[in-house]
Amino acid sequence: MRRSVGVDVDALLASITRPLDIVGGAGDETADRILDAAAELFATLGVRRTGMDDIAERSGLGRTTVYRRFDGRQQIVEAVLAREIHRFFGSILRSTAHIERFEDVVIESFLTGLRATEASLLATLVRAEPELLQLLTIDAGPVVAAAREFLVSAYRATHTEGVTASDGDLQQVAMFAEVLVRLAISLVLTPQTIIPLDDDAATRAALHRLLDPVIAPLA
Repeated sequence: MRRSVGVDVDALLASITRPLDIVGGAGDETADRILDAAAELFATLGVRRTGMDDIAERSGLGRTTVYRRFDGRQQIVEAVLAREIHRFFGSILRSTAHIERFEDVVIESFLTGLRATEASLLATLVRAEPELLQLLTIDAGPVVAAAREFLVSAYRATHTEGVTASDGDLQQVAMFAEVLVRLAISLVLTPQTIIPLDDDAATRAALHRLLDPVIAPLA
């Protein structure tokens, strides 16, 4: 009998909004061991073929210890995905922390996001697990919304210090952010493109030519 992946989208999105230490990351070495073991197994065996006993064995912890941290496999799947998404957004924040020009923040965020996704467990899982693939296709609304709000927050941080942005301006930024998110998801799921993604400098130049005319009114 095939196990269901069993991801609750609402629970996953709730996990994404929690601090990383609550999700089961920083500050909890035992939870980290469990999630590291689960991530390795999900990548090699697949989510459906990985059980709690497998995770306990790979982590070197007892089954009881694993159940003290997580109620079951579904919660571990959601925690692994949430941790990956936290790391994804964290990599973007680190890559853009030193950049002041908004156009450059947008392009570097886009490029860093693509590179982080290529190396992420998320890309492997969504391509291998139909239920997870839905999170970036027919059920992608919550993920798109979370990523869009992340970009809007970045805009506020770089552009509205000491200034109250109008609702109209923020709505325009939000619409532009959503277009970027949807473009990024499309490139992740279908990486065949004429955009030169194999060279960072060429990618930046191409994205600036493509997106700067749209970004300029917001800068």
